[in-house]
Amino acid sequence: MYKTELIEDISVGNVTDKIDEKIAEMEKSGYYLITMSFLGTQRAVLVFRKGLKGSLL
Repeated sequence: MYKTELIEDISVGNVTDKIDEKIAEMEKSGYYLITMSFLGTQRAVLVFRKGLKGSLL
């Protein structure tokens, strides 16, 4: 199962903190980051997949 998360109001100063925070939150639920894209300069889209990290299943 895949899940997409949108992170808004990012800036140069807080981008890594916000992304790391979302990744840690999702990993607690069993989701692992697959890919990430930036939309302009203030938004990022993270795509997660549920399952074993690095698994093909």
